Amino acid sequence: MLFAMPRFKLGPLIPLLLQSGLVGLAALAGGLLVEVKTALAMLYGGGVAVANAALLVWRWRRGLRDYHCDGGRHLRSFYRSFMERFFVVIFLLAAGFALLGDNPLALLAGFLVGQIAWMLASLTLRERT
Repeated sequence: MLFAMPRFKLGPLIPLLLQSGLVGLAALAGGLLVEVKTALAMLYGGGVAVANAALLVWRWRRGLRDYHCDGGRHLRSFYRSFMERFFVVIFLLAAGFALLGDNPLALLAGFLVGQIAWMLASLTLRERT
């Protein structure tokens, strides 16, 4: 082939897609059982969990490319990844509480569903670290 595209591995993206689907189903259930505001708050909270997992996958894929030769560099990369994810989650949750002040419990429930969905979906990974 003259213009062959590089092969893209979907491995770590499959748990993200499963997580997004489970968050969407939980938000749909919240919307059907309670009201639309609850579904939006759950969807936002789940979106925060998906953003957290996406940062983790991005750092993981970047770490595969940039090999750390010594423990100090690896530990600095680990701390940087932790701080990025922590502050992104705190900022997004605070923004969600400010914007969706009516349903803070639904927002946290959506975040919790997203985190649990990530743990369950990550079982599908074939590559273990």
